[in-house]
Amino acid sequence: MSTIKVDTIQKVNGSVPKASDLGLNVTGNVLQVVTNSTTTATSTITATGQHDVLTATITPSSTSSKIFITAGASCTVVGGSSSLLSSDIYRGTTDDTVVSREYTGNGTETNTHVCYWTASHVVVDSPSTTSAQTYTFSIGRGSGGTTSVKTIGSAGHPAVLSLMEIAG
Repeated sequence: MSTIKVDTIQKVNGSVPKASDLGLNVTGNVLQVVTNSTTTATSTITATGQHDVLTATITPSSTSSKIFITAGASCTVVGGSSSLLSSDIYRGTTDDTVVSREYTGNGTETNTHVCYWTASHVVVDSPSTTSAQTYTFSIGRGSGGTTSVKTIGSAGHPAVLSLMEIAG
């Protein structure tokens, strides 16, 4: 039996080889993780539409890679009447490519009513590219009522957006 010991392995161009360069099957393995989080409260959201909370960028190493996305935030919602709350995960610079969307209604409470809402997402995206991909976690409110989302990622409860590249 022989043993080969080396200090480093490099490709011809001097870069470090990936497992797939060495002929190893890596399908399903986590190749990289990118996380962004905050415990700083966002400003009060009173306008309708989506409002960005966090962004993170990941560059897939292969076009067959999947991006496993998790996001979550605790929100304090004040009053309103029949206002629709939502949270999105979208890819790109606008919310045209929505990867995941969650809705909840705020009911018909008075303006002094406070409720707590956890926006959460777990989703897999297939961007089919090796170009950098930016994902955004956003919170929004629909038309109607006087609902405002008061805090996101505050009081020690962070808002988190995590991206994991899964080998395809």
